[in-house]
Amino acid sequence: MVPVKLRFASRIVCAGVVTLGLLLVAGVAARLNAAPVRAAALPIQSPIAASTAAITVTGTATIDVTPDVARVMVIVQTTASSATQAEADNATAADKVRANVIKAGVAATDIKTLSLQVWPQYDYRTGQSVLNGFQASHTLQFTVHDLRRIGAVIDAAVAGGATTVEGITYDTNDHTAASAQALAAAVKDAQVKARAMADAAGIRLGSVVSITDLQNAPYPFPILRAAAAPSIGGATQVSPPDVQLTVSVQVGWAIG
Repeated sequence: MVPVKLRFASRIVCAGVVTLGLLLVAGVAARLNAAPVRAAALPIQSPIAASTAAITVTGTATIDVTPDVARVMVIVQTTASSATQAEADNATAADKVRANVIKAGVAATDIKTLSLQVWPQYDYRTGQSVLNGFQASHTLQFTVHDLRRIGAVIDAAVAGGATTVEGITYDTNDHTAASAQALAAAVKDAQVKARAMADAAGIRLGSVVSITDLQNAPYPFPILRAAAAPSIGGATQVSPPDVQLTVSVQVGWAIG
């Protein structure tokens, strides 16, 4: 009889184990069939709106300005066996050039020294470097306010001992008026371009939101011209050209 009781007890234990297993499986299935947990949606921030839409245009204008001042550059060169003598001879020649130019109508305060150099000269014809003296060079600039006197000033400088006439630069004393005129023309050019762009895009041009001056210099660039060579038997004739002033502006319009 004892073996029978043991078999019955083992059946009870096995049934309990099976029942517990079924309960665990049922619990897992219930969890799997349950509605999934949804994560809280995070707010998505929209990108920062761009600044007011606009049409940006660059306007450019070039105007001719009649010059009222000229600067003549000449060079005085001398050669001597020593640096001291070359510089001394050059100083004498430069002084004579100054005196002649002053007689031609240039004020002493309008005569400037741009450079002064003294350097050795060598002879290489024998294949070796042989010192062959010294050369001095003095560059002078004369400011001429009466443009009709340019030719006479050049002639006076050459007669005084100037060995090279470098050229003439022309400019204007009234930079403010010339710049204002060029800027106004540049803004008008920008307006024409902006209207054409707006019409082509089918939009309405709004009000101006920005204007930037893009010019590189506040006044016309001096124009360099080679000096006319003195004519035989007569004074040098010089015809001053107009000075061109080019400016640019950047203008921005809102879209209406």
